[in-house]
Order: sequence, then structure tokens, then C-alpha cells
Amino acid sequence: MRFTFSSRFWRGLESLLTVSLAGLVVLSASELGLLLPLVQAEYQLRFRLRGQHPWSDHVVLIAIDDPSLDSLGAFPWPRRRYAELLQQLQAAPPGVIVFDLLFSDSSSDDDLFAEAIATHPAVVLASAWNRDGQPLGPTPTLATAALASGHISQQHQGGYIHSVAPLADGQPALAIATAEAISLTQRAVPLPPLDRPLWVNWPGSAAALPTYSFVDVLEGQVPPQVFEGKVVLIGATALGLDDWVTPFDADPPASGIYLHGALLDNLLHQRWLRPAPGGWLAALGLGLGLRLILKGALQTSARLQGGSPRRFGSLCRQGALVGGLVVTWWGLALALFKVNLWLPVVGPALVVGTVGGLSIGHQLVRQNRWLQQLTDSLQRRHGSTLVLPGADSSVALARSQPLASPGLTPEVAQLVELTQQLGRSQAIQAAVARSLPLGLVAAAADGTVWFANPLAAEWLGVAAGDNLGTSPLANWFDEGAWEALWQRVAQGQPVPTQVRQRGEPQATSRWYELRLEPLVTDANLLADWPQGAIVLVEDITYRQHIETELRRLNESLEDQVQVRTRQLEQLNLSLQEQIAERQQAQSQLAYEALHDALTGLPNRRQFLSHLSAQLAQPEGDLFAVLFLDCDRFKLVNDSFGHWVGDELLKRVATIVQECVRPTDVVARFGGDEFTVLLTTLDQVEDAIAVAQRIRQRFAQPLTIQEHQLFTNTSIGIVLSGPQYHHPDELLRDADTAMYQAKINGLGHALFEPGMHLDVRRSLQIETSLRLALERQEFQLHYQPIVNLATQQLIGCEALLRWLHPERGLLLPSEFLAIAESSGLLLPIGSWALQEACSQMQRWRRRSLIAPDAIMSVNLSATQFLQPDLVAIVDSILANSGLPAANLKLEITETVVMENPAQAVQMIQALRDRGIRLSIDDFGTGYSSLGYLQQLPVDILKIDRSFIVDIHQSPQQYGIVDAIIRLAAHLNIQVIAEGIELLPQLQSLNQLGCEFGQGHLFARPLSVSQFSQYLRREGGGGR
Repeated sequence: MRFTFSSRFWRGLESLLTVSLAGLVVLSASELGLLLPLVQAEYQLRFRLRGQHPWSDHVVLIAIDDPSLDSLGAFPWPRRRYAELLQQLQAAPPGVIVFDLLFSDSSSDDDLFAEAIATHPAVVLASAWNRDGQPLGPTPTLATAALASGHISQQHQGGYIHSVAPLADGQPALAIATAEAISLTQRAVPLPPLDRPLWVNWPGSAAALPTYSFVDVLEGQVPPQVFEGKVVLIGATALGLDDWVTPFDADPPASGIYLHGALLDNLLHQRWLRPAPGGWLAALGLGLGLRLILKGALQTSARLQGGSPRRFGSLCRQGALVGGLVVTWWGLALALFKVNLWLPVVGPALVVGTVGGLSIGHQLVRQNRWLQQLTDSLQRRHGSTLVLPGADSSVALARSQPLASPGLTPEVAQLVELTQQLGRSQAIQAAVARSLPLGLVAAAADGTVWFANPLAAEWLGVAAGDNLGTSPLANWFDEGAWEALWQRVAQGQPVPTQVRQRGEPQATSRWYELRLEPLVTDANLLADWPQGAIVLVEDITYRQHIETELRRLNESLEDQVQVRTRQLEQLNLSLQEQIAERQQAQSQLAYEALHDALTGLPNRRQFLSHLSAQLAQPEGDLFAVLFLDCDRFKLVNDSFGHWVGDELLKRVATIVQECVRPTDVVARFGGDEFTVLLTTLDQVEDAIAVAQRIRQRFAQPLTIQEHQLFTNTSIGIVLSGPQYHHPDELLRDADTAMYQAKINGLGHALFEPGMHLDVRRSLQIETSLRLALERQEFQLHYQPIVNLATQQLIGCEALLRWLHPERGLLLPSEFLAIAESSGLLLPIGSWALQEACSQMQRWRRRSLIAPDAIMSVNLSATQFLQPDLVAIVDSILANSGLPAANLKLEITETVVMENPAQAVQMIQALRDRGIRLSIDDFGTGYSSLGYLQQLPVDILKIDRSFIVDIHQSPQQYGIVDAIIRLAAHLNIQVIAEGIELLPQLQSLNQLGCEFGQGHLFARPLSVSQFSQYLRREGGGGR
């Protein structure tokens, strides 16, 4: 007992000495500054992993930066500058003003500065100490005027500032003094303990703190309201004046003023860092525990291996333990950091690593000493007669001739022979065990597995070295059952065979039979020879399934006959149901073959059948066919999705049915096209009246899925006559009339024979349009936009022209409607926008036009409402290099009124990029005055129809005056277009219209002509 106590005492003392030595090494390295790079790197890494926090919104900074030095001269400045700054801040007084500047030397401006300080309720000045320890406080005049002062002296901490002394020689730190000033003048701010260092919790990058240049504030360029009620820090941020690095600012570094800002942020939000209590004590305790654990693991391994521990596996586990403890400590430090607790990492981690290294090194020394002792013992016992197996002796041993080696003592020779026999026996047993169709496990009496063949390892999940009591095999039995069985068999008692079922579900489970047999103990063996037993496992799943299946078949033969009978009855019933379902399906197919699945209207086939029957009626009965097409249906589908488009088609079908008689036939012809057969008419006007009634119903907006949609139909009308003999002829002419209805502006058209020529001409134009882009036949002409008062050029409008190879130069009115109906408007519009932006950028690069000149480009309704318009404009601006501020997009008020909510959203998205928006032809479309105040547009363009007689018509003069006044009230610019006469210009100048364009200044010009115009007018120099 005394020996055991003594051993434990010395082991504990040895572990304590090891930990003390490790702590002494780390402390010495820290005192010598060797750990400082690691500490600073870990300090920065911890803040970077945590991420940036927003700075307090109660703190702002007025910076003495490089622009201020350039404007006001070299630093330091006369104190009258600071007096002027304080006078500037009186308009909206801050809560507290803090100067991170030393005013220790008297100045002639002190009285002026003190008078300015006295006008503010709370001004805090800075103090410090020189290298000789002499105080450097504010002059008595300034100290009397200020509310308080705080020291700004900081001891260099090797790079980052970790902590600040809250109180030094009775003088509070600048941030503490500021917090006390806030408590005196505004609200109570709890303070940290002043008898220990205040650890800084850096919020984030210095760039995130609201900062304003000293010279900007002094010159009134910053609204005073941004400082009202705030804590205003005033200090130097210019590089080289007062540089400090923070975890977020190293290159370039931040200024010392940000340290005081960070401390003030910590105090206002109560989030300064608090050292975790007992951190180092816990680290030393962890090192002592680690030493004891490693020492105990070494002794346990040595006992299990007869004094020779496994070196590689043991060292790996011990190394993993040391590394795991270091990582765990680091993770704990990060977790505590989230709640503003600071746990040191570098020192404790080095203590743990040093203890682990010393322990592992001590273990290696002991192992090497044990091996050396074993070798010396063998050498002393056998001397020169002992021959260790080499290459030759290994061959001899393999040939089973151990005694042929000369010089061996009989005991050693016998040991070699027994070793060979044991090796051969083990090899044979292992081969037999692996070839057995059974699982075989041999284990000691305490359950430790000696051997397990592959089948046993697969079925039981055990391996050599495992314990059967804690292995998956024990889970095959009820609690305590396995221990009882094993104790019986280990004592040599017979154990009945065990059958177990494993796995879920039942269909995939396996059955196993287990036999437990004790190992036969030879009377000649040593008394302490290991005792144990073997476990034999056999997979009896197949046998069990066969037995179960036979039993089930024998017991359920009669049940199967009954089940079969019921199945036949069910099959008969199912057959009758299938016949009924097939008849119903045939009826449904017949219905679907003649009706549209979406709207339920007759489809094309049924409509042609009705039309054929109508044509077969006796001549003299007047009837008509209407062909309807939904305007901009593809735009609805692309903008809101096909579900909304389907709902719109259903609503169109309902409205058209409500506008005709029950005897008429309404059909969905395909896509967004509908046809109507008006069976009996008295006169031609009846068919036109039906078309007008349908269009009037669509004049009101439709609400679908919370979307307000404006749509209408283009209707072609064809009347019966003796010239028609086949339904396709009527439909052809109705389709032709519908196409004409899209162009004539009425929305409906009665077929006339001459329309075929118009359709053919439109088709020719459409065909030419498809080739025009490839052949580069489109051109842009540019009309100047000028300042009406100064006649200066402010930009231009891009106007599309088509240089047709046969018809010459065509205006947009001659081909844009066909381009829109054929789906070619989007690529043409994209080309025009790209070309206009590129041309404007070329003029700007050549300095032919002012850098802020505007390029105006018209957008059609199809372009404006496409979902990816913003992405297209971004791509074009990026490709051309034109700044967004130089682009103005023009849309008509009709586009806005068709979908106000979507228009406002799209306009805002474009304006967010700096692009200007204009309402073109204002006053000619829908009345958008109610929406104008909601539209984030920049410019209104007054339509030329209001300008043409403005100098003669009081009504037009009054309308233009009202538009200009309304725009001025909404802070929107106005451009008048179509100015052709000097009296028109004079009237617009009288009304205060700022900008305009028209033939009076210049007609639309080609690129070369406009370039000459720019050179002549000197646009680049204006």
C-alpha cells in the first residue's frame, strides 16, 4: 500500500513538473517577444472569422484627411480653424464633440477657440504624456471651456491595439471621458471596471464608420443635420499622421481616431471584450490532465503487450489527442468570442502542445530503453551462441531445420522449433477457418476476441481485439442474456444452440444459428493459460425460408382456392367496369375531337363542319365569318407566364360568347385566334356592330391573378357570297381582313378584294425586313436637342430609317407595324439601341460632343415590357462603353397606361442604373396625369400637335403652359418637339420651356451629316 501511494505521488509530482516546465517555456518565449507574431496573427484571424459588425449609428467622424490638408495647408492648423468648425456645427448641434488632438501649447487663438467650445454643451479634449512622463493636457483656457478631457496615450502592443488603460494617473481614457459626458448630458452609459485593461472589440473596417472631410464640413458641403445629437469625433486620418493597424485595416492602416471610435462603440453597445475567467488556470489544468492521460495510456499499453507497447498506433492516438485538445480549445475560444468573452489561444495551445510533446518524447525514450534492455538481456544470457535470424537463417527456418543452426543452446533451439510449429499451425488453422462455410470466433474468457474469420467479421461485426460483450453480437440477445450465456460457456458448461433473426423488413431479414463451445483445457498447460470459448455461426436463412414456405403452403392450400375464386369474380367485375370506362373514354374522345380543351369552345374541325353546313344552305341567306386575334397575347405570356395567358384566353372566349346570339358559333381556331360564324344577318352593318361590341367589351381592363391587363382584338370580317364554295376561302379572306385591321387603327376591317394586294405587299416587306438586319440596311439619323434659351446642343434623338434596296429610304411608319406583328421589332430595337450608344460613345471619345450630352432612343411597347430589358440595356452599355448617365430612353404614355404597376417597376429599375426616362408624345394618348406623380421619369416630351399653332392658338398656348407648370411642380424637365418656326420658339421661351428640337434647328441627319454639324457647332467644347 505504501509502495502504491509512493508511486502515485511521484507520478503526480513528475506530471506537475512537466506542466510547470511547459508553462515556464511558454512564459519565457512570451516575455522575450517570440510569441508576438503568433498572437497577432491569431488576433487578426479571430476577428476575420467573426466578420464585421456595423458601427454604432450614434458615432460619426470628421476627418483631417488628405483633401483637407491640400485645401487648408500643412498640419497642425491654427486653432481658429477648429473654432470655425464648431460654429458650423451650431446649426444642428451634436450631442458630444470629441477632439483626438493635443492642444497643450498656448496659442493666440485660444480665446476664440474656447469661446466656440463654450457654445456646445459637451466638448471633450485629449491629453497625454511625453516620453519623460510629463503631462500634455489642454491649455488652462481650453480646459476650463471643455466639459472633460481623456488621455490618448497607448502602449505599443506589437502591431494591433488589444487593450486600453481605462484610467492612467487619475486621467480617464478618451472614450471613457466621452461616455461620462454622454451620461451627464443625454443618457446613462454603464462603464466597465476602471481598475483593469479595457479590451477592444473592433466592430469592422474603418471605411464603414460614417466619415466626412474636415474641409467639406467647414465649407458647408455637408448638411449639419447629419451631426445632430450624434457623438462627433474629430481627428487625423491622413496617412502618416497617426497610423494604427486594426484586424480589418492593415494596408493601408487606419488612424488612431478609429481606436477611440471602436471603444466608444463598445461602451454604447456594452460589447467590449471581457477576459474569460480562469483561462490560463484551465489551460494548465488541461495540460496536467493530458500528461496524466498519456502516462496512463503508456502504462496500460505496456501491460497489454507484455512490456512492449505498439509504438506507431500508440503515438498516432496520442498525437491525435493532443491535436484534438488544441482544436477544441480554439473552438471554445471562438464560441466565447461570439458573446464578447476573450479566451487566450496561442499560450494555452503551446502549453498543451509542449506537454504533449514532452510526454510523447518521454514515451519514445522509455520504449527505446526497453528495447535496449531486452537486447542486452538476450546478449548476456546467450552470448555468442545466439544467432538472430538473417537471410540465410530465415531460409533454414522455412525448411523446418531449426536445430541445424550451430552454436544455439538447446533452449533457444527448442524455442525456435516451437515457434516454427506454432506458425505453421496458425497458418493451417487460419486457412481452415477462412474456408469454413461457418462464422468462427475465438475469444478469451473476458470476451476479448482472439480470432474472427471473414464470415464472422461480416455477420457479427467483430474483429480481433474487440470485446464480445460490447460488440454488435451482444445486441442479438435481450439485456443480460448474452452475459449469462458467455459466463456458462467460459466455465465449460454446455449451452443450447441459439437461433436469431436479424434485419428489417422481414422480407430481407437473415436467420442465424449460433453454437457456443468452450475451449478444451489441456492438463499439461500452465495454470495461467488463457481460458475462453469459440462461437460458430451458420446462416440458416435458406433452410428457415424453405421450412416456413412449406408450412405456409400446407396450411393455405384451401385458402388459395377461395382467394382464386374471389379473384375471378373481381376480374369479371373489373372487366365490366373497363367496358363502361372504354365507352365513356370513346365519348370523351369524340367530344375532345370537336372541342378545345382549354376554353370548351368548338375547335377548328367542328367550326369547319358548321361552316360547310352553312355554305350548303340555299343561296340568299346572308351570313358572316369573323376572324379574331388577341393583340399582344405573346407579350402577356412572356411577361406573366402561360398560366395567366391561359386564363386570359378563357376570359376572351367568355366575352365573345356573351357578344353573339345563341344561334351563332364561336370557336377557338388555334393559339390566340378565335372565329365566329354569324348564321343569319339582315344587313352588313349587323356584322360590323358585333365586331364593335366585342372591341368595346375589351376596352375595360381585365383582372387576372391580381394582374390588371389591357388587351383587345383585331377582327377581320368576311360576308358570304356566290364566290365562296369552300370554308377555307372564307377563312382566308377573314384572316386577310384581320391583318388589315391590325394596321388601319380601327381594330376591325371588312374584307375587300384589294386587301390581297396589301397583304402581298406586307408579306414582301416582312420578307425584306428579315434580310434587312443581315444586309445592314437599317440606319440611324440623329436630330439635335438644344437649350432653347442659349441654343446650345444638349444631346440628340436617334431616329430609325430603312434604306430599302428598291424603295429607297423608308420612315418607321412604313414598316414598324409589320415588324411588330412579325416578331422582328425586338431584334431591330436592340440593334438601334446598340448602334445609338456606340455612336454616342465614338463622338464623346473624339471630343465632338460634350461629355454630358444625352442620346435619346425610343422604345416600343414590346421592347419596354420584355422581362429581360434591364439585362439587355446593361449588356449594351457595357459593350459600347457609354456611361448610363448619357442614355435617355423614351416611351409613350400609352405604354405606361396599359400596365402602370409593371411600368413603374421597370422605370425604377432603369433609373437605379442612372439611365434617364422620358414620356414621349405626352398628352396624345391616355390621360396619365393621375399617374404622372407616381412615375419616376425625368423628362416629358410635348407632342408636336401642341406646338404647331402655339403662337396662334390660345388653347394650345394654355395647354403647353399647364404641362410646363405641372412638370416644374413635379421636378420634371420638358422638351418640346416639332419646332419649325421662330414664333413657336418665342412662345416656348415665354413659357419657360427649357429644351426643344425640330426643323428650325436641324432636320434628322445621317451620321456623317451630324458629325459635320457637331464640328460646325463646336459641340465638344460646350
